[in-house]
Parts: sequence; C-alpha cells; structure tokens
Amino acid sequence: MTLSETDQRRLLSVAEDLIRLKSDSAPGYEQAAGDYIYTYYKKLGIEVEKQFCGGKRANIIAKIPGRDVSHCTMYIGHMDTVPAGDGKLWKSSPFEPKIRDGRLYGRGSCDMKGSIACAMFAAEYLKRYRVKPACNLLFVYDVDEENTNIGLKEYLKAPLKADFIIVGEPTGLHLAAGHRGVMAFTVTIRGKGCHAGQPGLGKNAIYGAADVIEALRRLDGELSNISQEYTGSPSVQVTQISGGSRVNVIPGETVLRIDRRLIFGENRESCAGEIEAVLERAAQKSGCSFSMEITTYCPPGRTDTKLAPVKTILRLLREQGINSSPKAFEASCEAGMLQEAAGIPAVIWGPGEIKQAHQIDEYIELEQMYKGAELFIHFFASEDYHV
Repeated sequence: MTLSETDQRRLLSVAEDLIRLKSDSAPGYEQAAGDYIYTYYKKLGIEVEKQFCGGKRANIIAKIPGRDVSHCTMYIGHMDTVPAGDGKLWKSSPFEPKIRDGRLYGRGSCDMKGSIACAMFAAEYLKRYRVKPACNLLFVYDVDEENTNIGLKEYLKAPLKADFIIVGEPTGLHLAAGHRGVMAFTVTIRGKGCHAGQPGLGKNAIYGAADVIEALRRLDGELSNISQEYTGSPSVQVTQISGGSRVNVIPGETVLRIDRRLIFGENRESCAGEIEAVLERAAQKSGCSFSMEITTYCPPGRTDTKLAPVKTILRLLREQGINSSPKAFEASCEAGMLQEAAGIPAVIWGPGEIKQAHQIDEYIELEQMYKGAELFIHFFASEDYHV
C-alpha cells in the first residue's frame, strides 16, 4: 500500500494543523493540540476520552477494536514541544508550517507532531477503508514529556491493558530497541559573600562550582569508555550555571544544572551516589558547602528484538528497503518508564531525525512522514505481530 496524493495531502494538513497549535510543555500549553486530536477522533466515530492531569492539561486516549480483542498494541506520542526560542532566528515563523525542498518546517514537525499526524492518519485510514486492525489499538497522546512527564505519570496510575508499545519518537523510521535513561540534578554551591576588594573574607561559590565542573568533566570521560548494546554510553554534562549578583561582590551562592544519561545496570540511587561523591570531594577542596536535588528521573529502556511484533516491524522495514538492524535511540524517552511501571515491552519507532529535535528551523522530510504513515498502517493491520 502506497499513499495516494489525496492521502498525502490529508496527512500533511493534519501535521500542519498540529504545528500551528503552540504546545510548549513548561507553561502547559497543550490544551489546543489536545482539543484538536480529541475532535479529530470524535469526528471519525472512534472512541476517545480526555484524561486530565491537573488544570486544563489532559492526555488524549483513543481506542479502536481489533479482530483479536485479547491482544492490544499501543502507540504513544507527546503533544508538547520545547519552546521555539527567538522566532527571529527562524527562516519562517516556527508556528506557521512551511514546505521547502521537500521538508516540512515548524516547531514540533520532527519532535513529534509529524509522527503523531502519522498515527492519527493511520487510524483515519483504517476507519475510512473499513480495515479492522488485527488486534485492539490504543492511541495515547500525553502532555509534559519534555518537562517532568506529568501526563505519563497520570496515565500510569491505571494503565490500560496492552501487550506491545510503540513510542513514536523520531528514529528515521529505523527501529530503536533501547534508549538511555536520564536524570537531572540541581546543585547549589554555598560559599560566603563579601566585598571583591577583600576576597580573603569570603569563599567564592563560583570557584567551588568550578571544582565540581572539572570533576564532572573527568567523570564524563570515564563514562564515555563504556558502551552497551541498544543504549550506547552513559554521560554527565553540566548544562546550566547561574551565580553572582554584582561585579564587585564575591558570590556566596552558585547553582548548577546537571544532565546524567543512564544505561542498564545504573539507576537513580547509583547515579545520585556518584554525584554526591563528586560534591563531597569538591567541598573538601573548596571549603564550600553543597546541596543536591533530583528534578528528573526516567529509567533506561530495552526490548528483546526476538519478540513477534518486533520481528514484524523489521520485516516491514526490509520490504521497504529500510535498514532493519535494531539500534539505540540517541536520546531519552518514555519507553523506559512504561516498561518499568507497566511491564510492557516497548520500542521507539517513528519518522523524523532526532538531530532535528529542539533545533532552530526544525523540519521533517515529507517522504519520510508519508512512509511512516504507510508503515504504521501496514503494522496495525498485519496478521503476524501478536506477542
């Protein structure tokens, strides 16, 4: 099955509509996108509901019955995006989709409204052409994935039954069998402020932070020598720093934000202990005190590539001339949380290239989006993908 030009235009219109609906995660702007998805399924006559996560923020959950009601496949995609940043740096408005050189530009086009559009269109295609999926299908569109996973945490309080999960993050349509976990830390370094003309009376918190940063750079070098199938290498990076009030004042406090990527065998406790050990050594060297807060934790995820639905996806990729060797997803996502909390095997599979995510002039290749919809349709209707 190849999408007709009419089908391609329909799919493109859905992706463009989603891009126009600003859905930054941090302020919680997903309502308009959620309302659009909810109405889309409602008009198709597909069972759909809103799952509220506090205030007006809500996950959208749609269900399509299959021929075999004893099995269920779930697709999950996040509606939220990171902020567009300075719109003046974009060649065109980040919220007015534009097509240039076979690419659809706009915030969220790659991460991950292009994929969501493919899943929505696949549901519409099955409904319109009266193709009943091989088993039950569950579509979950959640909020706040780019921030603290409020949407998924709400969903996991009472997850609906499923045997297999597709997390539709951008993988270039290759199948990713695993991904690293992620932790985020906020570290506060406390020294003693004083007049810069008398530095001996204080303890410079920025210098204390420099000791922490240097130790973390050495740790990152050690971690980079480790490699694991389908997850890659762990890492640690300082990504934000703030401190100081005036040029003539020795800073009494500095704050660092730290990103830590985890592989299998690592967990919340082991990584937190590792950072605490770095802080203790830095405290002895600088004389500053330190406190640490864990602000994000998502576990790593990995799935057995011998499972029947995974084999079906790999077969479909081979038939389309797409590289069918399973790989690691280069970023983190919600697959690991789903596996850990619900015990359901999950893979990462969707159109778009992750290197485009969170970028100025973000885009998705149109041909890849069209192919993504075709593959989703083939998979949902396939006879041989049961667990």
